[in-house]
Amino acid sequence: MSPNRPTGHAPPPDPLGLDALSGPLADTFIAAALALAALMATAVVLTRRTVRQAIVLSGYGMVLGLLFLILQAPDVAMSQIGVGTVLLPLIVVLALHATRRYRDTATGNGRHDDGRPDGADTRNDTRADTRNDTRGGGQADGRGAGR
Repeated sequence: MSPNRPTGHAPPPDPLGLDALSGPLADTFIAAALALAALMATAVVLTRRTVRQAIVLSGYGMVLGLLFLILQAPDVAMSQIGVGTVLLPLIVVLALHATRRYRDTATGNGRHDDGRPDGADTRNDTRADTRNDTRGGGQADGRGAGR
């Protein structure tokens, strides 16, 4: 038998006793991470405002990434931190922004199409306003009077 060939036995114990997560300390870390994950999940559910909920969701993703790291799954931890801490809350906030913007323009919340509030000073506005233009035909839509 060659010395590099596995024999089917367990690897020798760490001579210095520095195994990463074993024993009662590991159990304490795992229990604390699970309790923190449960606490953060409850905080996500109980948060009322959606933007704050996205921020708490980001913290929850970080806690889950820490839990996966403690459970010795660094690849899953990195994926969780990337997706659950950064990407998912960002998508939620961008979707909220787009939804509010669409809702505000669809319901006419007292703003012009260009974002100016009603009653805003337009004396310095150099854009052509064709809605009140009566040159060349009479009516604002350019059809002319009675043609």
